[in-house]
Amino acid sequence: MNFLLRSATALLYALFFASAAVAKPQVATLIVMPQDLRQNPQIIGDLQRVGINHATVYLNWSDVEAQPGSFDFSAYNPYFDQLTQGGLSLVVVLDMGGRTYFDANGKMHPDRTTVPTWLYKQFPDGIMKNFSGQITPQPDFANPTVRELSAKFVRHAVAHMQQRYPGKVLGYSIGLQEEHEIKYGQTGYQWRDYADAAQAAFRAQNGAPLPVINYTSDIALGLPRTEPLLHAHKQFREARLKEATCFYANTIRSQGGRAMSYFGELFTAHDAIYATSIAEQLADCLDVAVIDYNFYDGWALSGDARVLPMLANYMASVGYKQIMVGAYAEQWERVKKSAELLPVINRTLSTALALPNVIGYEVGGLQRQLDPHLAGTIDLKKLQTLNVRPTPATSDTKATLTIGILASTTNYYVWHGDRSGGVNVHREALLAAYDLLSTQPGFKVHVIGEKNLRGDDPLLQTLDAIVVPHQAALPASVKQQLAAFWKQGGTLIQDMRLGEFDENGKPVFDWMHELFGIEALHWKPRGGIFMTGNGEILRLKSSRKLYTGYAAMTPRPGYRLLATDIVNKRQGIMVRGERTLAFGFTPQLVDDTQDLWKKIFVREITNAIPCNTRAVCKTPAHRR
Repeated sequence: MNFLLRSATALLYALFFASAAVAKPQVATLIVMPQDLRQNPQIIGDLQRVGINHATVYLNWSDVEAQPGSFDFSAYNPYFDQLTQGGLSLVVVLDMGGRTYFDANGKMHPDRTTVPTWLYKQFPDGIMKNFSGQITPQPDFANPTVRELSAKFVRHAVAHMQQRYPGKVLGYSIGLQEEHEIKYGQTGYQWRDYADAAQAAFRAQNGAPLPVINYTSDIALGLPRTEPLLHAHKQFREARLKEATCFYANTIRSQGGRAMSYFGELFTAHDAIYATSIAEQLADCLDVAVIDYNFYDGWALSGDARVLPMLANYMASVGYKQIMVGAYAEQWERVKKSAELLPVINRTLSTALALPNVIGYEVGGLQRQLDPHLAGTIDLKKLQTLNVRPTPATSDTKATLTIGILASTTNYYVWHGDRSGGVNVHREALLAAYDLLSTQPGFKVHVIGEKNLRGDDPLLQTLDAIVVPHQAALPASVKQQLAAFWKQGGTLIQDMRLGEFDENGKPVFDWMHELFGIEALHWKPRGGIFMTGNGEILRLKSSRKLYTGYAAMTPRPGYRLLATDIVNKRQGIMVRGERTLAFGFTPQLVDDTQDLWKKIFVREITNAIPCNTRAVCKTPAHRR
């Protein structure tokens, strides 16, 4: 890429982030229910003393419009008045997605939801079904009648709140489904949006019924289960989600409110069925995006402090100007281990708050569950142990390299349910690459999505290199965009299996071999010993995270082996060309001699980028 053009673009992009940064105190919120106020009249002051300045509250459609066309907010006014008069601002969840109903005393009513009973009775065709054909509690927001009726609720609710609490509402969250996150939820792994109308619409577009994605693909076993309509299904579902979300966002904005939405953890094979790449498509529709994590990987508790900072970085890269991070402990609380998670929450929130465009955080799951039939109440003792303070960001004014780490949602769709050797290796490779590279002096790192690979994307113009961490399934279009980036002067790095499968899981047996200079490769089930050009002797042992040994690569003429097998000197595990670098393994995940491999990972990425693309060059001696 042209250095002056990239420098100018980088300056403009930096100014954009700087202008988007908010000088106001950062938002700190948690759910406050009516029973919390009843049980502890001093709760507002108690929350403020531990740094909470907002309350997340639910406004239920079924309460507000118990009778069609009659909107009544009298049950909520005293509750919201007390919060705002006590000094808290509000995050309002417009709850119309079919969540189980809790009354003002916190008592659960299993026979009711937050959707008015009359809607279910009068418009049974406007309700979603799961893939087994069972009716779910979630309205179908693609249904014109449901859309019209729910929009009336949204308009009345926002207008009322804006008039009664001017300047006190941060935003209105669009509660399309009971989990409130913008994705297709699940109950017992019964994926939604299989109603007759959805089936008919998909068949009209694709000439086939909606596929049922309810299986796992294990990359350690080799080939995924090929699904010819996987990508079409993804596009269909996300187009419907985008259209509905943007419709409600515009409805909120028409009444003077700010539109918000919640997104769950994106880059995990378990969530890949839901609709993850929708996050890349909604930045223009939403004023505030909340990205959240419940420290659970679908199988087991996972106290991983790396996830939220990585996700917040990604959300900024794909265009969100105001981001909140959410840390939820309900999975840990169910097994009485939430106290063990609190230091992790402190660490992950403090790190994320220092990132560009992050305006605050939400915590959840810190409730005392005294009765299974009642909603929990805030556990102040645990809340008081939180000490969230933004970690001072490492100055990037001296950054000489700007690195993009590709997180392709297509990859996670293909490898849904993957847990090879007990870990989701795709997720681990991404997290480890971000965690390592983002802490290197002189590096500025952006986690980018497929959206950022478009030639007109401003962030793409600032990147010196793109690292593709173990994205084994990619569409041909994404490969073409990566190749175009390289042809325009950028550097490409892959750390194993770049696009070996297409977007439907069909094998293509190509890691972009021509561009990366791979003549041939052979899978080695066990570890090996290698020698670098610097005379370093390196050992690579097989491990759970490496899951299948490594790929021994033979380079094409003009490409250089950086780590040569001491037994077969024509093969090795690192190949470098002109602005390319290929690893036949994932060096950031090596368990044995881990620190050494991490240093090599960073060093060889640095060396692969030509000096003339950087403001400051390394010395020639360092670039051997």
